[in-house]
Amino acid sequence: MADWKGTYRFSNNTVEESSKNQSLVTEKLQKREDERQEKLRKKQAEDDSFKVQESLQIFLDTFNSERTKLENGLSDSVAVDRVHLTEHFDQLSHHVTKLQRYVSESAMFLPPYELKTAQNVLMSLQGKIQEKRDEMLPKKKFAFKSNRKTEKKAAVPCAVRSEETIKDSKSEDDLVIEHAACKFIGAFNETLRKEADEINKKDVALAGLTECTVLLCGAPSAIHINKLKNCKIFCGPVPGSIFIRECSNCTFVLACQQLRIHSTTESHFYIHVTSKAIIEDCNTVKFAPYNWSYEQLDKHYQATGLSKVRNNWDKVDDFNWLAADAHSPNWSILEEEKRISSWNV
Repeated sequence: MADWKGTYRFSNNTVEESSKNQSLVTEKLQKREDERQEKLRKKQAEDDSFKVQESLQIFLDTFNSERTKLENGLSDSVAVDRVHLTEHFDQLSHHVTKLQRYVSESAMFLPPYELKTAQNVLMSLQGKIQEKRDEMLPKKKFAFKSNRKTEKKAAVPCAVRSEETIKDSKSEDDLVIEHAACKFIGAFNETLRKEADEINKKDVALAGLTECTVLLCGAPSAIHINKLKNCKIFCGPVPGSIFIRECSNCTFVLACQQLRIHSTTESHFYIHVTSKAIIEDCNTVKFAPYNWSYEQLDKHYQATGLSKVRNNWDKVDDFNWLAADAHSPNWSILEEEKRISSWNV
């Protein structure tokens, strides 16, 4: 009996030791596996970091190269024959638009500082090109006739009103750029529409419109909007910039890479913007997400390269508000209950 109990105790101890040894082996194997997985994660992280750094360096090399070409082209403007200047500046503007698209496509891996720097460079280049264009190709002054309803003129391709060479007390900078390929100027109480084949990859100008609805069912390269009152403006994706000046009581439904708004009041903006909207000398402007749709909208997003998932509609920089710890009183988010969810246009 004693021998049996002893044997039992021996066998029980053996089982316990065997179980303990097995646990130790399992722990060692698990530790090795954890270490192996950790090494794999580190290697993957290093590989991903290398790929990002490599992509970033490719971006910087490409961007700086294209920037140099643009700056050289701008410097060479003085040597261009006057009859070719318009084409020369149009090519430079188109080059900036292509570079803007490249920046937008690269935004997913760019550090915030590099992205902001690139955007600032593009805005500076656009401004310099326009300044040089204005310097070498002075604009003709024009104004709009006061009797809009009696003004009936034959349609002109990509334009609905002619420019009048009469004196205007306003600065020339307040007028629509006359070199825009497509224009709506000086209309009153009209619905104005352009399709993709008329405006794709072209500069569009809107000026002096009152109580109009404008439908731009395409992807212009840029839009310049001046002096609108009580208007509704709808546009498809713009890979470049939209500039808005001196507008009041308007509604804008726009998608773009950059949006700059100057001297505008009492207006609502339903926007898709991949950088940030910038306001200056504005007040009582409100923002909401872009919500317009038309048949070829998705196709135009793909063609322009404008990201559909990146939308900073609620991030607005006010150049007149320097306090970092307080929200600018000049803009706000449009309350959801006051937003228009479906456009009857």
